[in-house]
Amino acid sequence: MSIKELKIGQISDIHVGEDDDLVQGIDVRANFMAALTSPTMEGIDLLILSGDLANEDAEPGAYDYILEELKKLTIPYCVIPGNHDRIEVMKKHFDLRDKVHNGKCYYRYDIGGRSIFLIDSANGTVSAEQLDWLKKECDKIDDEVILFLHHPPCLCNHQFMDSKYSLKNIDEVQKALAEIPNLTHIFTGHYHCEFEISIGRQKVHVTPSTQMQIEPSAPVFKLKSTNPGWRIIEWGKKELKTSVYFK
Repeated sequence: MSIKELKIGQISDIHVGEDDDLVQGIDVRANFMAALTSPTMEGIDLLILSGDLANEDAEPGAYDYILEELKKLTIPYCVIPGNHDRIEVMKKHFDLRDKVHNGKCYYRYDIGGRSIFLIDSANGTVSAEQLDWLKKECDKIDDEVILFLHHPPCLCNHQFMDSKYSLKNIDEVQKALAEIPNLTHIFTGHYHCEFEISIGRQKVHVTPSTQMQIEPSAPVFKLKSTNPGWRIIEWGKKELKTSVYFK
């Protein structure tokens, strides 16, 4: 199959509540829609929601709302859970058939001759089962692949998030990812801030939240901005380019 250039939109950490009430004084639904309907999203081939769709604990109303907006799209979308989501609730709303294994949501999505992998870090770890599966699947592919998960598989020099909410098995995950030669770009969320970090030859792209941004230089929670952020990825045969946008 010939490879086409793909344009992918990534939205993360939406934190929608059960209803349309403000969340921490923020209109999170309006922020989500600002990203979803941004002119930068025009012409995307795929949308990926990389976790924390719900605000606190997998509110069903959050998934109902997001799903209704996604149904209006004419392009495919992929979802994975974050630490505020629960897969047993999500799969009642989203079509996750063949994507949940032993309580974890991980899968391969093929589009335009390319392969995208999505794995589950909702409990703050990435299981050995997922890492073994990822390596075996990537070994079947000659071309470059990209990976999405909620938690960055590295520290990011974000004082608050690194100290309180970083991935718990970073060393194990980094070792496994380093053994995948055709994986160069990894896309995450969770940190409510924009970062790009190199771990060896691999680049981790941390996508900001549509809910709010957290000040990375503060050792305790400090609001940086309520402006929503999102990412666009342009993935060609020989080059991948990515940009972050804020309202």
